[in-house]
Amino acid sequence: MKNKLLLTTAIAGLTAITGFAHAETKLSGNMEQTFKASSIDSTPADSGRGFGSEMNIGLSSSKDLDNGLKASYGFNLEMDSDGADAIGDVYYMTIGSGDVSVSIARDNGQNLSSTVVPHISDQAGTVVDGETLGNVSSVADAHNQDHIRIDGNVMGGTLTVRYSPDSGNTTAGDSTITDTANSVKEIIYSGSLGVDGLKVQAGTSKSDGDGSANEDIKFTKYGASYNFGQFAVGADLRKEDSGTVASKVEKEAVRYGLTFAANDNLSFGISYQETEEKTAGVKAASDEETILVGVGYNFGGLGIDLNYAQVDNLSNTSGADADFFQIRTIQKF
Repeated sequence: MKNKLLLTTAIAGLTAITGFAHAETKLSGNMEQTFKASSIDSTPADSGRGFGSEMNIGLSSSKDLDNGLKASYGFNLEMDSDGADAIGDVYYMTIGSGDVSVSIARDNGQNLSSTVVPHISDQAGTVVDGETLGNVSSVADAHNQDHIRIDGNVMGGTLTVRYSPDSGNTTAGDSTITDTANSVKEIIYSGSLGVDGLKVQAGTSKSDGDGSANEDIKFTKYGASYNFGQFAVGADLRKEDSGTVASKVEKEAVRYGLTFAANDNLSFGISYQETEEKTAGVKAASDEETILVGVGYNFGGLGIDLNYAQVDNLSNTSGADADFFQIRTIQKF
């Protein structure tokens, strides 16, 4: 009788699992390899060169629910050349009606680290190590934290309202309740405003009382670009405020970009960025200036891009000029 009960339980469990398997499931992945070299005049010891790699494997699924809503869910395993174990750096569960959806996720959805400014491959903040204002501060980036968000279709784009209760939660973990850092709130819009060829991005992110000094960090970003034929041009403005009242740090970066698609496979791009920094109201002696030139080519199953960045006054340090060169390949399957 006991064996029959165990067999019945096992069959019931298998039936439940089989029922979930009816959802459409997709497997995806990519491998990215880079070579980077840098030459920094002020601190030659920081100059160097080396290879890096990143591998990703993802599963995603979607299913129409009995109540008329649609559920989508998935996760991604990332493996890097630094020797760390594979981690689940991305996950999401989204339930929505088409125009509005609610998600519980990490490293998923639109974010303020992306940009509408046209460029080839990586942004300057990735190519240039030590850039004053690369992307949104990690502690004020709710997108990369465990979060809950609402997405809605608005004016030819998406409006996102996101909340992360703990900005310290950025890697895979169990269901143990943790509260190691402070909460982060984000509001982002990106879309076309109903105009063909136009891309707009605007948003703000705020981390409340981060760090031992109980300081807030606020990041804002506004950008727009327009595509006309083979050319695309755009600009954005980024601002970040952090620190205590007595030693408030203000950073502001203005960026311009232009790309040209010679054909379906070959593209060229150039961007210029100028960044200023103030500490307690006192402006740094020099603005950081970055010129980034890139070219990308698609071989079909293999993409390759080259980026060269020339930086004056790296990290707003006078005379700290630097050059960075990066080659990146990416394969998707």
